[in-house]
Amino acid sequence: MGASELGTSDQHTLTVVNQVFSGFSVCGSALIICSYVLFPSLRKFSYKLVLMLSISDFGNQGCSFLGNPNHEQALCAIQAVGIQFWSVASFLWTGAIAYVLRSTVIDKRTDIEGTYRKMHVFIWALSFGAAVIPSWAYAPTGAWCWIEGEDIGGKIMRFIFYYAPLWFVIGYNVFAYVSVIRYLRRVQLLANSINTNADSQPRFEMKAISRLGWYPCILIFCHTFATINRIQNWVSPHNPSFVLFLLHTCTQSLTGFLNCVAYGLNHAVRSAWFERFPFLKKLAVCGKGRENKFHKFENEMSVRGEDNGKDVPLDSPVDNGNGEGDGPDNKL
Repeated sequence: MGASELGTSDQHTLTVVNQVFSGFSVCGSALIICSYVLFPSLRKFSYKLVLMLSISDFGNQGCSFLGNPNHEQALCAIQAVGIQFWSVASFLWTGAIAYVLRSTVIDKRTDIEGTYRKMHVFIWALSFGAAVIPSWAYAPTGAWCWIEGEDIGGKIMRFIFYYAPLWFVIGYNVFAYVSVIRYLRRVQLLANSINTNADSQPRFEMKAISRLGWYPCILIFCHTFATINRIQNWVSPHNPSFVLFLLHTCTQSLTGFLNCVAYGLNHAVRSAWFERFPFLKKLAVCGKGRENKFHKFENEMSVRGEDNGKDVPLDSPVDNGNGEGDGPDNKL
């Protein structure tokens, strides 16, 4: 069923495409991991979540470099377990990031860092269970090894231990980020009605707020074609679509790279790299002025208090550069 029904050349093409696109994701994830190791200033609670996401993506896409070990039972099992474990962990960590952002911005929780260990227990335990329980169904599936879907048992395993929790987390991400965006827009409109000193600033700030919508969009983009492809496999198991498999492979393999761009390469990370390696700043595409316009929102997950160096809620007063905290009309 699925890719195993494709021709040998098509399967080989999918394997190569998977490895190439996964290479971008591995590099992106490695960049985030290196940033955390090299720059102590980034080792805040919010960036720890991004680090866990990047480690999961690194493990997930790294399994692609095993190729298509359909004749090596041990390697096939390792690849299947790795893909299942790390991919589940990856989307669960995106849910954790969405939960922290919503809890901090909307619910005004100040004790959110205390849930970090619970997040680890919850996410790694679920990922471990999702990888171990369907282990009897791991087998070559064409271009890589995963849960075999030829019989009804394999189809159920795929749905229960991957696609159902995946789309539940995607749904929560959409809910969380839409809630945060709507909240920030209401606050920003209120701020604009009070502060009329800068006519052009609101346009940039509203655009920056809208960028929060990129996060759930990345999840949807990376997993929609895979889901459509699996539905097609279930409906017509002996007539797979190579085009769907190609789109499935390309988009899912880019998960780590896109997560790196969205979650990890914010202003603080870029500034740390520019300070350590000045020549990189010359290669930057964005101008300094525009970069500063987006600074307040680009760091929505890593706003830091000037006095104590700890993460603080997004709507907490932040130094405005004049030695004074922002008032209620300029919290954002």
